[in-house]
Amino acid sequence: MIILENRFFSLRSAVCFLVEGGIIIFSVVASFVIFHGRSTAIVSMGDVVARGLVITFFCQTCMYLLDLYDLKLSQTWGEMFFALTIAVGFVCVGIGLLSYAIPKFGVAGNMYYLSILIASVLLLIWRFLFEIYITRIAPQETILIVGTGEVARLVGQEVKKRQRLGFRLVGFIGAPAQTNNDSVGEVGKVLGDPTQMDSIVKKYDIRKVVVAITERRGEYPVKEMLALRVGGQQVVEWPVFFEKLSGRIPIDSLAPSFFIFNEGFRKSRILLAIRRVVSAIVAALALVVLLPVFLVIAILIMLDSPGPVIYSQTRVGQNGKPIRIYKFRSMRNDAELDGGAIWAVRDDPRVTNVGRSIRKTRIDELPQLFNVFKGELDFVGPRPERPEFVEKLQRLIPYYSLRHTVKPGITGWAQVMFDYSGTFEESKEKLQYDLFYIKNMSVKLDLLILFHTMKIVILGRGSR
Repeated sequence: MIILENRFFSLRSAVCFLVEGGIIIFSVVASFVIFHGRSTAIVSMGDVVARGLVITFFCQTCMYLLDLYDLKLSQTWGEMFFALTIAVGFVCVGIGLLSYAIPKFGVAGNMYYLSILIASVLLLIWRFLFEIYITRIAPQETILIVGTGEVARLVGQEVKKRQRLGFRLVGFIGAPAQTNNDSVGEVGKVLGDPTQMDSIVKKYDIRKVVVAITERRGEYPVKEMLALRVGGQQVVEWPVFFEKLSGRIPIDSLAPSFFIFNEGFRKSRILLAIRRVVSAIVAALALVVLLPVFLVIAILIMLDSPGPVIYSQTRVGQNGKPIRIYKFRSMRNDAELDGGAIWAVRDDPRVTNVGRSIRKTRIDELPQLFNVFKGELDFVGPRPERPEFVEKLQRLIPYYSLRHTVKPGITGWAQVMFDYSGTFEESKEKLQYDLFYIKNMSVKLDLLILFHTMKIVILGRGSR
């Protein structure tokens, strides 16, 4: 595992991506070597490598969109074969279009077909061997969780979700005077109590001990934990480990001291100033470039249903200040005439025909570029919520007001990591991702979010 922006990222995924990129480029070069001398076309090795890079870009972009690099997801051999077939198909179409548009990037027929054949066979063989490696051979980071309460169960669940990434939950250690949570048994075995901890660590070759105890008085096994720590064992507290593992900050069991004394949550004024200038320039350029798109969408909305093209709505911005954001209208003009604010639901009947398409592709959010230009929104940040919902959520969800300490955004960490929130429980989980972003806010994290957002827009995921 590698740690980027305070989160675990799978080294296995990175290795898989690099190896498959090498396989595709090798396939193009190998086909050139095989046909070299048989073709009248004069092509240098540099041109071949350039073509290989183009083919690799098309193929691996498609594989990324098909979740082939999300190793947390388990796919059957049929699903993997289908995904690779789709990726190769897109390569054929993409290279054909590229050859037509830019002839100098064209690939000779025989050489092209052989490249695709070699790449397809090698990718299938590689994936078969790689799957065997990560499920049966690769070393795993064995995890022992101290505690059997709700927090321990929560941490255990997150570890089990990432078994394919190299984590393995060995079991739990019961804390003194702590009532066992029956649901812990559904996640893993309770192996013993703190007095047996040393023998359990040796027996199962534990790599990391995660202490998941919220009440330290009378429960915390200080003596045993200290013995493990000075003995060279890696012992970590659950909030930090959970944050790096899941990309969110759990709020139910955290004391205010976590937010007060923990690293993060501090923002550089220089970074914020540069961010503001860059956002304004990019938003202005985007508004000019997308003007023809705006006109087409406006015409389609007017033809589809009566009402204004642009829909404005009051949201809560930075420091709780109300702002008015703009969207292309995607619902009927009378969507909320029967009452107050209503959360959108899946397959919402209030959505118009055109509205369904522009919501799925997030085109309805484009007018918010004007809000970014004005400085009310950023490209990346927690999504601004309606005042009617904020008032209720701040009463019911701890630390909810912290999401207003930064400028809201058109997209955010919660949007790429979690589905659309339309209920109290979903808003609560979404807040955990927003808090992670606020704590670890950086240029690199913003770029990562924008990269993931493109995938969501292309695939039309998470819309309602």
